[in-house]
Parts: sequence; C-alpha cells; structure tokens
Amino acid sequence: MNRRYFLKSTGILGLTASLPAWADKATYALKYPPFGIQVYTLNSIINAPGADTRTVLKQIADMGIKELETATGSGGLYYRHSAKEFASIVNDLGLKWIGNHVGGLPRSAQVPAGSRNLRDNLQQIVDEAAEGGCGWVICSSSSINNLDEIKKTTEIFVKAGDSAAKNKMKFAYHNHQTEFAQIEGTSAFDYVLSNTDKHKVFMELDLAWATAAGMDPVALFKKYPGRFPLWHVKDLDKTTGKPCPVGLGKVDFKHIFENSGQSGVKHAFIEQDGSKSLEDPASSVQWLKANIYK
Repeated sequence: MNRRYFLKSTGILGLTASLPAWADKATYALKYPPFGIQVYTLNSIINAPGADTRTVLKQIADMGIKELETATGSGGLYYRHSAKEFASIVNDLGLKWIGNHVGGLPRSAQVPAGSRNLRDNLQQIVDEAAEGGCGWVICSSSSINNLDEIKKTTEIFVKAGDSAAKNKMKFAYHNHQTEFAQIEGTSAFDYVLSNTDKHKVFMELDLAWATAAGMDPVALFKKYPGRFPLWHVKDLDKTTGKPCPVGLGKVDFKHIFENSGQSGVKHAFIEQDGSKSLEDPASSVQWLKANIYK
C-alpha cells in the first residue's frame, strides 16, 4: 500500500487538504495559528531613552514568541531604525515581522511634524514595509466621528488595499470600541466592511475592544466570514475595564478560539496597552499555552 492510498483510505488526506493556510500540513494537529505579540505592549520599554531594540526583541523571542507586529512610538515606526535595519534585527533573532501599525485619517487638521499617516504618506509607508519584508500594513485608528469621516476613512482604506496588493502585501483595519457606535443608521465597522473589496481590505479584530462594545466576536465571524485574518488577543480587567494579562479578565477566549473557523484568522497577537514589564506578556503566553494551545 503506497502512502497516498493509505492517507486516502483512512481519510487523513482529505483532512490535510482542508487545513487553513497557516497550518503546516506535516503537523495537522495544530488547531490555531501561532500567537505573536504587538510590540506596542512593551512601548514604554522599547521606546525608553537608551533602550536597545535588539535586547527587547531578544527578550520577546525568549518567551517563545515568533511573530511580531509593530506600532509607532517616540522611537518612530521602526524603533530608531530604518525598516530594513529593523527587519534585519528581527530576522537575526529568528522572529517574523508580520504587520506594521500606522494611523489613517488624522483626527486633527494639525498633523504633528514628522508623523506619518495613510492619508498623506501611503506610498512611503507601503514601500518601507515592503522593503523590510513586512506582509501587512494595518491602520491602528482613524477619525470616524461622523458619516463624512467614515466615508473618507473608507476611501483611504480602498487606496491602501490597492497599494498593498500591488506590493504583494495586505491591508487591515484595527478596531476599538468606537467603530461599533451607530451613526446615521450604520457603524464605521459595518460601513468599511460593506463598502470595500473583501480580498483587499480586512479587519484586525481586537477581541477585547469588540467585547467591551457589547459585540460577540463569534457573531462577527459569521456575519463577515474570512475578513478577520488578524486578531489582537487582549483581555480587560473585570473591575476597571483596563487591559490586563490574557486570562485574568472578562474576555471569553475559549469561546472565541473554539469558534474561530469562519474568521479566516492567520495571526493572533497578544496586546496589553500600558504594560510596564515583560512579566505581563509572559503571563499571557503561559495562560494561552495552558488553556488554548494545549
């Protein structure tokens, strides 16, 4: 009996053929995509005066994390380095740079000097990310206070999706709570997903902020299947509502992960806004390993 006939006769061939894109078919028992970290979690550390980028990233790698998502801070988009230099450090440490966060439609007519956003600097942002081998350009937030701003934001996202696709990259929008607020019969969340190409504009679903807005992430997966290839795995303290280590708050991660099939998820990034130490993400890693990735 040859190997292919054996796999076909036992049904294993069909199982491996149906695996999601992130799964290695040689290890088809893997149930969920590998988790990474949004480096913004350690913003106060990696952007501190005198901080060494390589040292912080090495500490992240030592937690067992393999994938990174970045965001701007006082050290700029690439933590005091060019995109190419940052990518070199990441690769040397055996990490993968998956996505980069930038702003969308500025919230004020006065844009701070030196800052960059998708409205004004789209091509530069995409080109730099592509040069560093980063696969995703992600809008961290955008002005959506009224329907006009929502429409302008959506127009920017259409252009971003097209520009990213031309560079063999992808584009996504990261939500907070405000994206779910009703404005003139719709929400920014629904408007963006209903008025963009599903193959070019995706959502990075922040599980915590969606939960805080009263939304069930699983219901969103069913409403917009395949539109959530990126997640922020974030938790919120049951009393204060502020971000806390994963597993210590009110987000029902087991329910979400167990029903993730329609989401299209390929990358899941731990994030804890305002974390002051490496112990916080390390705690999140341990909880996920013990309760989800087991």
